[in-house]
Amino acid sequence: MILKPRHKRSWWHHLRQAMWPSMSFRRVGLYYKHRISRLPGTPYYIASGFATGMAISFTPFVGFHLMLGGLITWMLGGSLVAMALAAVLSGNPWTYPFIWIACYKIGQAILGHHDARSATGELLHQQFTFSDLLHKPMELLLPMLVGCVPLVIIVWTGTYYVVSRIVKNSKEKRKERIGRHAQSKSHKKAAD
Repeated sequence: MILKPRHKRSWWHHLRQAMWPSMSFRRVGLYYKHRISRLPGTPYYIASGFATGMAISFTPFVGFHLMLGGLITWMLGGSLVAMALAAVLSGNPWTYPFIWIACYKIGQAILGHHDARSATGELLHQQFTFSDLLHKPMELLLPMLVGCVPLVIIVWTGTYYVVSRIVKNSKEKRKERIGRHAQSKSHKKAAD
Protein backbone atom coordinates (compact mmCIF):
# COMPACT_ATOMS: atom_id res chain seq x y z
CA MET A 1 0.00 0.00 0.00
CA ILE A 2 1.40 3.41 -0.94
CA LEU A 3 0.23 5.51 2.02
CA LYS A 4 0.78 2.85 4.65
CA PRO A 5 3.26 3.74 7.41
CA ARG A 6 6.65 2.12 7.03
CA HIS A 7 6.57 0.59 10.51
CA LYS A 8 3.44 -0.72 12.19
CA ARG A 9 2.41 1.65 14.97
CA SER A 10 1.73 0.27 18.43
CA TRP A 11 -1.39 0.88 20.47
CA TRP A 12 0.73 3.09 22.74
CA HIS A 13 1.55 5.37 19.80
CA HIS A 14 -2.14 5.71 18.91
CA LEU A 15 -3.06 6.43 22.54
CA ARG A 16 -0.31 9.04 22.83
CA GLN A 17 -1.48 10.71 19.58
CA ALA A 18 -5.06 10.81 20.87
CA MET A 19 -3.99 12.45 24.13
CA TRP A 20 -1.34 14.81 22.75
CA PRO A 21 -1.16 15.05 18.94
CA SER A 22 2.31 15.48 17.49
CA MET A 23 1.10 17.89 14.80
CA SER A 24 -0.26 20.37 17.42
CA PHE A 25 -3.76 21.09 18.58
CA ARG A 26 -4.04 24.01 16.15
CA ARG A 27 -3.55 21.79 13.10
CA VAL A 28 -5.91 19.19 14.53
CA GLY A 29 -8.49 21.95 15.03
CA LEU A 30 -8.05 23.18 11.46
CA TYR A 31 -8.39 19.63 10.18
CA TYR A 32 -11.69 19.14 12.01
CA LYS A 33 -12.91 22.56 10.87
CA HIS A 34 -12.32 21.57 7.24
CA ARG A 35 -13.74 18.11 7.83
CA ILE A 36 -16.96 19.51 9.31
CA SER A 37 -17.40 22.15 6.61
CA ARG A 38 -17.06 19.50 3.89
CA LEU A 39 -19.79 17.25 5.23
CA PRO A 40 -22.70 17.01 2.82
CA GLY A 41 -25.87 18.86 3.74
CA THR A 42 -27.21 22.24 4.69
CA PRO A 43 -25.65 24.38 7.43
CA TYR A 44 -28.63 23.55 9.70
CA TYR A 45 -28.21 19.82 9.09
CA ILE A 46 -24.52 19.82 9.97
CA ALA A 47 -24.64 22.41 12.78
CA SER A 48 -27.58 20.83 14.60
CA GLY A 49 -25.85 17.44 14.56
CA PHE A 50 -22.54 18.87 15.74
CA ALA A 51 -24.19 21.00 18.44
CA THR A 52 -26.13 18.00 19.73
CA GLY A 53 -22.94 15.94 19.94
CA MET A 54 -21.16 18.68 21.88
CA ALA A 55 -24.10 19.26 24.22
CA ILE A 56 -24.78 15.59 24.92
CA SER A 57 -21.24 15.27 26.31
CA PHE A 58 -22.26 17.62 29.11
CA THR A 59 -24.76 15.11 30.50
CA PRO A 60 -23.71 12.59 33.16
CA PHE A 61 -24.87 9.64 31.02
CA VAL A 62 -21.43 8.37 30.03
CA GLY A 63 -21.74 5.29 27.87
CA PHE A 64 -25.05 6.44 26.45
CA HIS A 65 -23.87 9.66 24.79
CA LEU A 66 -23.85 8.31 21.24
CA MET A 67 -27.22 6.60 21.63
CA LEU A 68 -28.90 9.65 23.21
CA GLY A 69 -27.18 12.02 20.80
CA GLY A 70 -28.27 9.90 17.84
CA LEU A 71 -31.89 9.93 19.01
CA ILE A 72 -31.95 13.69 19.59
CA THR A 73 -30.13 14.38 16.32
CA TRP A 74 -32.60 12.22 14.44
CA MET A 75 -35.52 14.12 16.04
CA LEU A 76 -33.92 17.47 15.10
CA GLY A 77 -33.13 16.31 11.57
CA GLY A 78 -29.37 16.74 11.94
CA SER A 79 -26.27 14.94 10.76
CA LEU A 80 -25.45 11.77 12.68
CA VAL A 81 -21.85 11.88 11.42
CA ALA A 82 -21.38 15.41 12.77
CA MET A 83 -23.00 14.40 16.07
CA ALA A 84 -20.69 11.41 16.52
CA LEU A 85 -17.63 13.49 15.65
CA ALA A 86 -18.57 16.19 18.16
CA ALA A 87 -19.43 13.70 20.91
CA VAL A 88 -16.05 12.02 20.57
CA LEU A 89 -14.20 15.36 20.42
CA SER A 90 -15.90 16.97 23.41
CA GLY A 91 -16.39 13.91 25.61
CA ASN A 92 -12.92 12.58 26.36
CA PRO A 93 -10.66 11.97 29.36
CA TRP A 94 -9.31 15.53 29.14
CA THR A 95 -12.71 17.21 29.40
CA TYR A 96 -14.87 14.90 31.54
CA PRO A 97 -13.46 15.94 34.94
CA PHE A 98 -14.09 19.63 34.19
CA ILE A 99 -17.56 18.91 32.81
CA TRP A 100 -18.58 16.79 35.80
CA ILE A 101 -17.29 19.29 38.36
CA ALA A 102 -19.06 22.16 36.58
CA CYS A 103 -22.33 20.20 36.36
CA TYR A 104 -22.11 19.24 40.02
CA LYS A 105 -21.30 22.76 41.26
CA ILE A 106 -24.02 24.40 39.15
CA GLY A 107 -26.51 21.74 40.24
CA GLN A 108 -25.64 22.35 43.89
CA ALA A 109 -26.17 26.09 43.42
CA ILE A 110 -29.54 25.56 41.69
CA LEU A 111 -30.71 23.11 44.36
CA GLY A 112 -29.63 25.50 47.13
CA HIS A 113 -26.80 23.42 48.58
CA HIS A 114 -24.43 26.32 49.16
CA ASP A 115 -23.00 24.89 52.38
CA ALA A 116 -19.81 22.95 51.65
CA ARG A 117 -20.69 20.50 54.46
CA SER A 118 -24.14 19.57 53.12
CA ALA A 119 -24.97 15.90 52.58
CA THR A 120 -23.75 15.98 49.01
CA GLY A 121 -20.72 18.09 49.91
CA GLU A 122 -19.69 15.68 52.65
CA LEU A 123 -19.85 12.85 50.18
CA LEU A 124 -17.28 14.56 47.98
CA HIS A 125 -15.04 15.64 50.87
CA GLN A 126 -14.76 12.03 52.01
CA GLN A 127 -12.96 9.42 50.01
CA PHE A 128 -15.43 8.55 47.28
CA THR A 129 -15.89 4.92 46.34
CA PHE A 130 -17.89 3.13 43.70
CA SER A 131 -20.13 1.60 46.39
CA ASP A 132 -21.19 5.13 47.42
CA LEU A 133 -22.48 5.65 43.91
CA LEU A 134 -24.40 2.37 44.08
CA HIS A 135 -25.90 2.96 47.55
CA LYS A 136 -26.51 6.73 47.35
CA PRO A 137 -26.77 7.50 43.65
CA MET A 138 -29.01 10.54 43.90
CA GLU A 139 -26.69 12.43 46.26
CA LEU A 140 -24.24 12.81 43.40
CA LEU A 141 -26.39 12.27 40.32
CA LEU A 142 -29.24 14.68 41.12
CA PRO A 143 -27.03 17.80 41.30
CA MET A 144 -25.24 16.70 38.14
CA LEU A 145 -28.54 16.19 36.28
CA VAL A 146 -29.87 19.57 37.36
CA GLY A 147 -26.55 21.32 36.69
CA CYS A 148 -26.12 19.91 33.21
CA VAL A 149 -29.34 21.49 31.90
CA PRO A 150 -28.07 25.10 31.68
CA LEU A 151 -24.71 23.91 30.36
CA VAL A 152 -26.38 21.81 27.65
CA ILE A 153 -28.51 24.77 26.54
CA ILE A 154 -25.54 27.16 26.45
CA VAL A 155 -23.22 24.70 24.68
CA TRP A 156 -25.85 23.67 22.11
CA THR A 157 -26.76 27.27 21.26
CA GLY A 158 -23.16 28.50 21.06
CA THR A 159 -21.93 25.52 19.07
CA TYR A 160 -24.86 25.68 16.65
CA TYR A 161 -24.24 29.37 15.95
CA VAL A 162 -20.47 28.97 15.41
CA VAL A 163 -20.65 25.79 13.31
CA SER A 164 -23.51 27.05 11.14
CA ARG A 165 -21.51 30.19 10.34
CA ILE A 166 -18.38 28.16 9.55
CA VAL A 167 -20.28 25.76 7.28
CA LYS A 168 -22.24 28.55 5.56
CA ASN A 169 -19.10 30.60 4.86
CA SER A 170 -17.16 27.55 3.69
CA LYS A 171 -19.90 26.41 1.30
CA GLU A 172 -20.28 29.94 -0.12
CA LYS A 173 -16.51 30.21 -0.72
CA ARG A 174 -16.50 26.79 -2.38
CA LYS A 175 -19.36 27.83 -4.72
CA GLU A 176 -17.45 30.99 -5.61
CA ARG A 177 -14.28 28.98 -6.38
CA ILE A 178 -16.21 26.54 -8.55
CA GLY A 179 -17.92 29.45 -10.35
CA ARG A 180 -14.59 31.20 -10.99
CA HIS A 181 -13.05 27.97 -12.22
CA ALA A 182 -15.97 27.32 -14.60
CA GLN A 183 -15.84 30.92 -15.79
CA SER A 184 -12.09 30.76 -16.49
CA LYS A 185 -12.61 27.48 -18.35
CA SER A 186 -15.33 29.02 -20.53
CA HIS A 187 -13.12 32.05 -21.30
CA LYS A 188 -10.27 29.71 -22.23
CA LYS A 189 -12.52 27.73 -24.60
CA ALA A 190 -13.84 30.94 -26.18
CA ALA A 191 -10.24 32.12 -26.77
CA ASP A 192 -9.37 28.86 -28.55
